[in-house]
Amino acid sequence: MKDTSERGAAAVLIALLMVVLLGFGAIAIDVGNLYATKAKLQNGADAAALAIAQDCSTRGTILCTAAAAGKALQLAKANADGGFANVAAPTFPSPGTVVVDVSAQDANGSGVSLGLARIFGLTRADVKAESTVKWGSPSGGPVVLPVTFSECQFDLSGVIQVLPIHGTTTCVSSSPSGHIIPGGFGWLQSDPGKCGAAISVANPAVQSSQGVSEPGQCSAVFDSLENQIIILPVFDDVDSSGNYHIKGFAAFQLLGFNFPGHSWNNNGVVSCKGSCKGLIGKFVQFTSLSDFTLGGPDLGAKVVRLSG
Repeated sequence: MKDTSERGAAAVLIALLMVVLLGFGAIAIDVGNLYATKAKLQNGADAAALAIAQDCSTRGTILCTAAAAGKALQLAKANADGGFANVAAPTFPSPGTVVVDVSAQDANGSGVSLGLARIFGLTRADVKAESTVKWGSPSGGPVVLPVTFSECQFDLSGVIQVLPIHGTTTCVSSSPSGHIIPGGFGWLQSDPGKCGAAISVANPAVQSSQGVSEPGQCSAVFDSLENQIIILPVFDDVDSSGNYHIKGFAAFQLLGFNFPGHSWNNNGVVSCKGSCKGLIGKFVQFTSLSDFTLGGPDLGAKVVRLSG
């Protein structure tokens, strides 16, 4: 028979192990809950900042700031547990930037109630999330179609027009030869294996691509973009080597097109028939969540993106 001292030592050891096990339980349950809460708060902060930035890019900062606090609170609560969340007033630290701060709250007040961690005297923990979103005109990014058009064809009045591959004689180059820009519109070299291309005003000389038909890999892309708004690069010059000089980016609603053996919605008042080959649509004001960098000239297209 074991003596009482051995039984006592075992009891002490078990008690110590229970403390350790409870500690691991506190870590597993409470820390996991804190991470989950943090993720929900971050989703709410991101959603709020993106929504505010979209509103500001559309209506202007002066008008959007009045609704910013209410929009932030609504979206933060929609992503929080039980609709509880503290939201500080959104700030605008610089032009084209909004910051949203969200912190946890439950039925008992600020922070998150802890469970097993209470055995260590910890009853609540603060959890916070911050989101910064910037907006502005795009200066570079992945365009879905390898096409560009002349700034002299840019018309933001909402009129439906044709952007022809060939045919216009209204756009004149400032190159030494003074020749007419080919068509006032043209294909660009696609990125390998893709329909579109990465274009940037930081590297404005983009090689043109010959031909009237759309590139083979673009036929299905054109079909998928029917009635959609796309961002297209605008050129303001072309050199004697056939390079377009990209000025910026504009938003264009694709309402029809006509290429050899591939045509859609080409029967309206504005059409591109016979020898005409090109796009039908209109330039619009548009805000996109596309992965574009900021800093280009304002041609109606706007981009919002998470920062950091």
